[in-house]
Amino acid sequence: MLEKLNKKEMIMQKAESAFSQYGYEAASLESIAKACAITKPAIYYHFKDKASLYEAVLLKRLSALAEVILANTRSDDPEEALKAYIETFGNYMMGTPSFSAMFSREIANDAKAMSQSCIVSLSQTLQRLSDILKRGKEQGVFECENPFMIQMMIVTTLSADLTTKSLRKRVFEVIEKREPAIKPDIENLIDNLSQKIIKALTC
Repeated sequence: MLEKLNKKEMIMQKAESAFSQYGYEAASLESIAKACAITKPAIYYHFKDKASLYEAVLLKRLSALAEVILANTRSDDPEEALKAYIETFGNYMMGTPSFSAMFSREIANDAKAMSQSCIVSLSQTLQRLSDILKRGKEQGVFECENPFMIQMMIVTTLSADLTTKSLRKRVFEVIEKREPAIKPDIENLIDNLSQKIIKALTC
């Protein structure tokens, strides 16, 4: 049983790498099997098709994200809870680059390959943000704001940082002599993002 579990985890690990690099459509079970040094039918023993494998990989990450956010945002202080939410979300994205790449691809593609179970898991994260904002509003700490707006600010900022490193460097090389104060790397991104969002929401 342990050997089967290890093989399943290995398949998911290699699949995550393939999906993050090539996207859902371009990644093939053949290439994933080759990376695992197994046959394609061996993948079918654990997953009925590519969609099921993709769902398992995403769901594992999304469920872990929802759990760690819930654990880290228990403060009764809305500002502290929101700060923890943004920092936890940001650190999770930065710490799991393969998942971040998959997530960014899904956002760019309107989540067309994301299963309903993944949507349900993702909704738990947004619900936690909504609860924090609602509590802040009730306590007179935050102005009323649509949770989707705040979530988009977080996700798009993090995704842009992860996917535009090369572009920012190339642009900086062009403007460096004229604007030396502009740097391609954004220092303390997550902390700065947290401060700006909380400042914008604070009554």
